[in-house]
This record gives sequence, structure tokens and C-alpha cells, in this order.
Amino acid sequence: MFRARLPLTRFQEKCLAAVRATFRRRGVTALGMAGILLACTREAPSTLPEPPDVAAPAPAPAQMSRLSVPLEYDFTAVLRLVEQIVPTSFGSMDSVKQMGDNNRRHYAFEASREPFTAFADGNLLHLRATVAYQARGFIKPVIGPTISAGCGQGMERPRLVVELATPLTLTRDWHLASKARVVRVEPASTEPRDHCDVSILHKDVTEQVVGAARAGLSAHLPNIDRKVAAVDLTRQVTEWWGMLARPIKLAKGVWLTLGPQRLSVGRVRGHSKILTVPVSLDAHPLIVTGLTEPVVVAGPLPALARDSASDGYHIIMDGIVDYGTASRELSAALGAESFTASGHTVKLTRVTILPQTKGRLALSAVFTGAASGTLQLVGTPRLDRAHDVITVPDLDFDLQSNSKLLQTYSWMKSDALRTELRKRARIPIAPVLARGRALLLEGLNRKIGDALTLSASVDSVTVRGLFVTRDGLTVRAEAKGKAGVSVKQR
Repeated sequence: MFRARLPLTRFQEKCLAAVRATFRRRGVTALGMAGILLACTREAPSTLPEPPDVAAPAPAPAQMSRLSVPLEYDFTAVLRLVEQIVPTSFGSMDSVKQMGDNNRRHYAFEASREPFTAFADGNLLHLRATVAYQARGFIKPVIGPTISAGCGQGMERPRLVVELATPLTLTRDWHLASKARVVRVEPASTEPRDHCDVSILHKDVTEQVVGAARAGLSAHLPNIDRKVAAVDLTRQVTEWWGMLARPIKLAKGVWLTLGPQRLSVGRVRGHSKILTVPVSLDAHPLIVTGLTEPVVVAGPLPALARDSASDGYHIIMDGIVDYGTASRELSAALGAESFTASGHTVKLTRVTILPQTKGRLALSAVFTGAASGTLQLVGTPRLDRAHDVITVPDLDFDLQSNSKLLQTYSWMKSDALRTELRKRARIPIAPVLARGRALLLEGLNRKIGDALTLSASVDSVTVRGLFVTRDGLTVRAEAKGKAGVSVKQR
């Protein structure tokens, strides 16, 4: 990702080597690495003194980032469990039952069930099957032998549709939880073939068969719940958890670590044969540089928390515009034109930026023309979010440092010159934001191991804050987008 299309200059080679050496044992955020690499341009910067060891305020630690990653789970395993529990045949023609309170009328039936089909609708898993049956009615006249007649003895037997449903959820210890119920047991159609009308009884025994089938299914519901509760996903999720903790190689010597910390789940949803678990992953993503892959020890799988997951992710990132890059940008901006004050014209040839205490910057501007020397200015940088630039709206002359210079060239201490300097002192941050976006797209769109596929979009990168530190101007940004993890079943 960071390969140059043209050969590197000697300066670039030294710069990149210094970056790797400096951060070999230290993690930096995604935008931070982008800003540092951006500083290794094709032209060497002017020789500048090292920033003084000032107590520049460091930014507060970034808050934990959250990725909403809907895990897709194929619940075919649950279907197999139910197939094992619910018998494929029930009833018997040898088991004769009385019809209601009439001890002269009886019936018997036996049924066979086709395999269940499963589908998800909302937060419910539905299991549906067709049951074909035969039935026979018996009547004992007051005088004479028992008479019987039935239905379903031929090739075409009456059919029932049976349907179970259960909300599937996950417990804190990563077990499935179920509360199955019978949704419906009814004739498969309104056609005569799906009803059993025993003529000698002058009675349609379909209702009795439906009741018996419902009772048979209901008797197995507790066992279904117990079997489903025995499904332990700890091993699979622990494997996924470990995969999420693995460093992701972005480029030679550059790695992305997601730093997973916590998992929480919202309301489970499903469609077709896929159960979608809206998991929120709290993480500390970092860009780490080094010659070898960083060693990351995944922590133990945490207990699953309950949470309302958002529709996407947000990641807080810090991007560093180092003082060498900022100095070159301002040198180009301020040196593009001449400055005229009280009839005297000067041109700035070089600007050096160094950090000061209390979040301020010191600008050392070398000028030539009607006068020559070095002018010292101070000011507090501010973000212009509308134009993605850093400005210094209160930039002013450092009277203490410039006392002799301004005494000699008093005309330089003019409002017009100060206003023009403030107007042109602009440091673009768009390249750092663009590089951060590219790094995220690179890191969040890939396969992780052989079971997880991570995919994401970066919808926006919004600047949230600016800090003056010893290493550079730290731009804190929030990236937002949507991310998904598809899980390959084994």
C-alpha cells in the first residue's frame, strides 16, 4: 500500500528507516501512521533544529471504538436437533381412542412426518413439516357387530401442516436458548383430499387427528428446549475471538490490530436460513510498525453482554501532521507571494514550526528583501472543519523574542502584515484524512483465517479535535461506516 511508483530518494530511505526504528515497539493509531509516512516526501526538508523538550499537552486517550458486526449463523444444526427429537411417525392403527364422551364411537390414526424445513422470520426460527395420515372410525351399534370405515388407505392420504416456532437467543455463556411452541397444526388445504370424513360415523375426524398431532408435538417441546440449550458456541466464538485479535498485515512492516475488548448482543434477527446476531465489538484498533509481526495475546472470551447495537461502526483515530511537514506547507503558503508594509516589501523564504506550552505554536519565519532576518510569531492552532485545514487565527508577533528586530524595523509591526500572515497560515489536513480512510478500507476488508470474512465501508471521516504535542499536530478524527463479519460454518 505504501510502495512508491518511483525509486526512493536517499532521504526517503532514511526517513522510512527512522519511522520503523522509532515505532518498532510502540503502537500508533491509523491516522497517526498515515501522517508520519506522509512526511517522508521526495524532497528533504530544510535543516531544522530538534523540537525543544517542552511539556506540550498530550491528547487524552481515545475512547474505545465500537464496531457493529452482524454475525451470520446458519442454524442448520438446530434443524438437525429437532429432526432427532420429533419422531417421524406417531399414532397407531392399533391404538383406538374414544371420540368425546360417546363410548360407542372410536377412532384410530397413524401419521408419518416429512423432514422439517426451517426459515427465520424476525427473531423467530420457524420449523414446518407436512404430515400425511390415515384414520379409521368405529361405531358399535346397539345391536350387531362393530362397523368401521376410514380414509387414507390408498395412495393419496390426507395431509396436515405442522409448524413450530422459537425465539433463538444467546446466553451470557454463549449457549443457544430456545422457548419452542406449536404455531399451527391444520389441514394442508381446504380440498376434500386433506380432510377425513368417515361416512358411517357421519363425522369428519380431521379435528381429532389435528388435536392428537398437536398434543404429540407439544409433549416434545421441553426436550427441544433442553437440546437447543445444550448447543455451546464457546469453542467457535473463542476461535473467532482469537482471529479478531490477530494482527492484519497492511504493508511491509505495517500491521493493524483490532484490539477486541468486549462483545455485546442486541435483538437477534433472521431471514431464510440465516440467523443474524447483531454483535457490537468494543475495540482499541491500532496501527503497529515493526520488522516482524507484533505479538498479540488474545484475552479470554468475555461473557456476552446485552446491548442495543448501532447500525455501523465508529473508530476514533489520531493523525499526526509532523512539524517538518507543517513547516514545508507553511513555507510554501507564506513564501508564494511578497508582503508589503509601509512601502517596504519582504519575502518569507522559510518557516519553521515548533511546539510551545499551553497548546500554542511558535513560528520562526526567515525573510529577505527590504529587511532580512528571522521573525518569531506565536499563536494557537484551530481547526477549520469546513475546509479541512489548520489555521492560526490569533497569530501574532512574539514581542519578547523580536524586540531588537522590531525596534530596527518598526514598520514590520503592522496590522496589515499580521492580518496577511494569519490569512495565509493554513496547514491542510485532507491528505492525512484520505490516508486514514485508505488504511481503514485496507484493514477492514479481508478474510481473517479460514472462517471469518470482514467487510466494511468508510462512509465518513470527521475531525473531532486538534492537539499540539511534541511529535506534531495531532488531529483526532472519527471514522464511521458499516461493517459485517460473515462466519463460515464448520
